[in-house]
Amino acid sequence: MEMAIVTSESADAPERTCAGCRQKDEPSALLRFATSTMAPFVAPDPQHKLGGRGVSVHPTPRCLREAAKGGFARSLKRPVAVDADALIAMVRQTYQRRVEGLLLAASRSRALALGTEAVREAMFRDKVRGILVASDAAGRREELISAAERLGSGAVVFSTKEALGHLFGRGELGVIGILQDRIAMQVVESGQRALALSEAE
Repeated sequence: MEMAIVTSESADAPERTCAGCRQKDEPSALLRFATSTMAPFVAPDPQHKLGGRGVSVHPTPRCLREAAKGGFARSLKRPVAVDADALIAMVRQTYQRRVEGLLLAASRSRALALGTEAVREAMFRDKVRGILVASDAAGRREELISAAERLGSGAVVFSTKEALGHLFGRGELGVIGILQDRIAMQVVESGQRALALSEAE
């Protein structure tokens, strides 16, 4: 998954430096980590809700590994002991929980189409703004992703039919259409980042 996190920061926010690669970038391209004096000393904070000093890192395996290897310590000017693999897993889980939370919020506001037929109908009515397809959705996956891309909607492969079904009290669920622009953008971006980190493990 390639992805950029959406935050509440304005587009003209100053650039920040990645603690991994040490390159400057837009805040939306970086993941904020809140820091503390207790292990593991850093915690992913994609919504910028945690207090304390923050450190920014590109949410890619390479930059996360570099941050764990010494980038956090360099930025904070104190020792920070964090395992790179554990850090990647923690960030991946953060993005997965973010996607699930966004989907449940969208469901409460009736901004989802659940299941292949509902998604196709919403696409026909030009209401789909993003699409999420389970990794084991077989042949339907490519067809629906292609249709979403033709319509200019974002698409992401995320989780499994069983896990998505469980989230919504169903046996299985292979495809979800998101009908609200901002939620769709955040789901697709967070899902893509989670996938990229899963592939790196």
